[in-house]
Amino acid sequence: MPYGSIREFALSDNDANDGDLLPQWLKEAGRRAQSKAKTQAGGAADGDDTYNSPASLHRYLEELAGRKLQTHAQVLEFLKQAAGGQPQGYREHERRRMVREVLLIVVLLLSYLHFYYWEVQLQIAALNSVNVFIPAPEARAPQPRS
Repeated sequence: MPYGSIREFALSDNDANDGDLLPQWLKEAGRRAQSKAKTQAGGAADGDDTYNSPASLHRYLEELAGRKLQTHAQVLEFLKQAAGGQPQGYREHERRRMVREVLLIVVLLLSYLHFYYWEVQLQIAALNSVNVFIPAPEARAPQPRS
């Protein structure tokens, strides 16, 4: 299904077909921009600097690529190159990295709390203590009364 704007394309959940749909979207957006330019007097499709215009998207993609992208094949090649060839593998790698980092932070937090607990216990043990023995009244020797 064709998208109406680049925001709709970017917010889509259909990740498997996005590589195929972007060139189609660009082609349709270009066709709409040309028909719009024909209806408006003096409006050129390449001069459209609005945020969602096909011309600005095309310029942005060329900036990212660092070269001219004139055909659909070149756009697809750039997208595959940008995705690293295996977007699913990249997502899995990022998920593992996130789990590993969270686990390391939890272990670090637990080790700090463990250290803090033992440090406090050692400081308490190092405090000076005074032992006082008070004999029980039954244990005292009876004293004569005067």
